[in-house]
Amino acid sequence: MLVMCCIFAAASVPVVAAEPMRCELQFSAGQWSVQHRTARGAGELRCEDGRRLPVRVSVKADGDALRIDAGAASFSGVEDPRDVIGAYVAEGDVGGDLAMRKGAIALRVTATGDWWQRGGRPGTLVIAAR
Repeated sequence: MLVMCCIFAAASVPVVAAEPMRCELQFSAGQWSVQHRTARGAGELRCEDGRRLPVRVSVKADGDALRIDAGAASFSGVEDPRDVIGAYVAEGDVGGDLAMRKGAIALRVTATGDWWQRGGRPGTLVIAAR
């Protein structure tokens, strides 16, 4: 009887979904691969709830050699910092930023460096945990 009571009590506990939050990513990507048309680098994700996540980044683009010295990305719709892991696809420019998306998570990217200043924009951005 006690076992049935405990099982029923555990089953009736409501699961609270995390509220979507904003996270910021600071990164650099300077290891250019001509063969893959990709620059690789690293960064750190910082979220509103104080959690941090070190990440690797891979930026794929056509055209000239790509180097991002000081990249910044702002995510919205994040429930857990690990949710940002994955591939983002470019949707278009928003002012000087690039809008990207992976499912429900939206991302705006900006950067410094000659490539970015000349109008270079990535087609995809892949983020992986370090």
